[in-house]
Amino acid sequence: MAACSDTRSAALKLGNLALDMPFFQASLSGYSDLAMRTLARRFGCPFALADVMLDKSVIHPEVLSKACFRPGADEHPVGAQILGKTPATMARAAHDLAAAGYDVIDLNFACPAPKVLRRGRGGALLDDPDTAIDILKAVRDAVTCPVLMKLRIGTSHSARSLDNFWQIVTRSIEQGVDALVIHGRTVSEMYHGKANWDILAAVKSRFPAATIIGSGDIFDPRASVELMKKTGLDGFVVARGAMGNPWIFRDLRAVWQGRPVPPPPDLAEQRLVILDHLDRVLQGYPEQWGINYFRKFIVHYARRHPKRKQVLVALLKVRTRPALQAAVNAWYSADSACSDSERRKA
Repeated sequence: MAACSDTRSAALKLGNLALDMPFFQASLSGYSDLAMRTLARRFGCPFALADVMLDKSVIHPEVLSKACFRPGADEHPVGAQILGKTPATMARAAHDLAAAGYDVIDLNFACPAPKVLRRGRGGALLDDPDTAIDILKAVRDAVTCPVLMKLRIGTSHSARSLDNFWQIVTRSIEQGVDALVIHGRTVSEMYHGKANWDILAAVKSRFPAATIIGSGDIFDPRASVELMKKTGLDGFVVARGAMGNPWIFRDLRAVWQGRPVPPPPDLAEQRLVILDHLDRVLQGYPEQWGINYFRKFIVHYARRHPKRKQVLVALLKVRTRPALQAAVNAWYSADSACSDSERRKA
């Protein structure tokens, strides 16, 4: 577990964990593995959460014995996010994750995925304040590391849903939760529309001593820092904005420190990062599985390319590591252009 920093000079405090920046990378289902977290740290992210894990899976004897589910030796601090609905099982999972080396436990009461909601997990627990608080109590008793809760602003915009949300916020703070990470959308909204940070500001205004962290629509570094300051929140998490974009953490550091934001990465730099990311993925997975898995990252990286559609078609059609490396080298050439012959080779 990471050593505690001096919280007096921290930009963001998560219990006894001090971060030098008021932002970190969210848990991203299917994305935030060791490779993505390592790249985020390389570009200035002070802390990252691993991919969400189901509590029942965590406590299976074989799961945490696998390297892909354990924190990297040199990536501390790192957090684990767990999903479940039974206090005892969530507590056991939290204990096992802390014992495996995770520095923070994050409770997911926000996931809007239909398959999660049907099983009464994630965002469904926003309509069950008693169970949500019982889970928090059980986990707090099971671990000594900081415990966070990830929420949305309700399951819907109904008066009952809003009341349930405020119940969970109030009772969790009374129980000593180390931080609330609140996404400014309801569960039913999923990722549609614009995140409502006014409700997040209202939470901070009502509970000024609590650590309240915002989530939702963190894409523009300057606008995100300004929004945090405007709402009075303690920090924010970067989620979809970090997909295929580890540079966002470099830019956020610059904005927070009052330095000029570096220019966007040219194609040569993008090529190096994409190939580095691919290599890191393939260190942990068999080649064919790893290539298929990496395709979803390609979709996000390709958005920066001036010929996005052609690049996407070219990179997604390859099936081997050498072919993918050749295609990336061709489309992301050092002079920021690809000749017709190079495109045909790719």
